[in-house]
Amino acid sequence: MIAALLLGAALDALPPVGQAEPPGPASAGRGAYLKYCASCHGADLRGGPNAPPIRGVGAADVDFMVGTGRMPAAVPWIEVGHRGPQLPQATIDAIVAYVSSVQPGGPPIPVVIAGGDVDRGRDLFRQNCMHCHGVGAGGALIGGRQWAPSLEHATVTQVGEAIRVGPDEMPRFGERQLSARDVDDIVTYLSSLRATERGAALPLASSGPVPEGLLGWISAGVMAAGAYAFSAGKKEQR
Repeated sequence: MIAALLLGAALDALPPVGQAEPPGPASAGRGAYLKYCASCHGADLRGGPNAPPIRGVGAADVDFMVGTGRMPAAVPWIEVGHRGPQLPQATIDAIVAYVSSVQPGGPPIPVVIAGGDVDRGRDLFRQNCMHCHGVGAGGALIGGRQWAPSLEHATVTQVGEAIRVGPDEMPRFGERQLSARDVDDIVTYLSSLRATERGAALPLASSGPVPEGLLGWISAGVMAAGAYAFSAGKKEQR
């Protein structure tokens, strides 16, 4: 009797004959992936002549690249900076779910909270981030025609994702290098910068060799112009 009741309950839970189960995020994302991503990364996510494979890269990687608008790329192999999402959030979430379902692995989307220690976050930023992103996180040249982008428009989650996946020239920081608490403190410090400095930071505010050299040339030019003006003034007095 009990077995019959259990069987009846199980049958009642099944969808009616001819009625498909509602698609989950992963199945819904397959169509979006084929539309926006497969032409470069391949229908099987194994990459191709114009893009690398993305099997097993992790949800954080896909969410960062699509959420910041770096992908979908308008031109293969040419990535743009943070231009904002080019797809609706629901579509982004579906693509992330689908790619993650094909081959699990890679860093998950981190849970980041901007409610940490500002002073500690400032110290961590100076030690790990400032030499590329600049004193005010406004971005800076890092040499070799490479540019560390401004963090002005990045969300706290996107900052955490970048720390974990290491996009472009950025190194990847795992839990051993920067803990979850460290990430929270860094984004707390960045949030404090936005609250106190509404203007964009100068890209030259960097400890890298290229910005400092450029600043030196500018200073030399200003001094030369001042010397010329002084010399011209002396001649006129004569």
